[in-house]
Amino acid sequence: RGKIVGVVGGDHASPLGAIMAVAERHPGLGVLHIDAHADLRAAYQGFSHSHASIMHNVLTRVPGVARITQVGLRDLCANEMQVIRGDDRLRSFFDHEMARAQFEGRSFASLTREIVATLPRQVYVSFDIDGLDPSLCPGTGTPVPGGLSFHQASYLLGEVARSGRRIVGFDLCEVAPGADPSSIDGIVGARMLYKLIGWALRSADETGKA
Repeated sequence: RGKIVGVVGGDHASPLGAIMAVAERHPGLGVLHIDAHADLRAAYQGFSHSHASIMHNVLTRVPGVARITQVGLRDLCANEMQVIRGDDRLRSFFDHEMARAQFEGRSFASLTREIVATLPRQVYVSFDIDGLDPSLCPGTGTPVPGGLSFHQASYLLGEVARSGRRIVGFDLCEVAPGADPSSIDGIVGARMLYKLIGWALRSADETGKA
């Protein structure tokens, strides 16, 4: 009925059903995957529906997904790299390569345009909070040095909307505030959810399908 569905995790295995449903509704779907990890393992610790397997399951079980664009990757295994190199549905932007490009004078805006250009018109955003710098999500389960700033992530989402693409669904996973009331995890998670909702609605307006 034209609704934009957002999933709030939880473990990053949580949104598989939502991605399946959105891809059925929008064949040729692109997934913008923001994460420190590739999540392309066939199984992790013997479990095929692990948080480390979500994008493997999308590739192998969701034929309606035509593209997965990964941003912020900085922790993956050799088998995952083989998958990235061997499947043309995947386009991966590694954190160290993005950082080096910026150190050498390339703007983040230019990098973002390159990222967005890989995506089809209908986009599902799968956002693991550990795609951000770990100072913004210290309580998450598998933090990794590096990552996007809050403003970089928001800018990337904004560029998807401003490009004329439509964000047709999203998830935000692995936010873990814990018991510490002073933790920044919950604040960052809530504000990033706010940004996801806002840019999804803006993208619907931009395409005339609100």
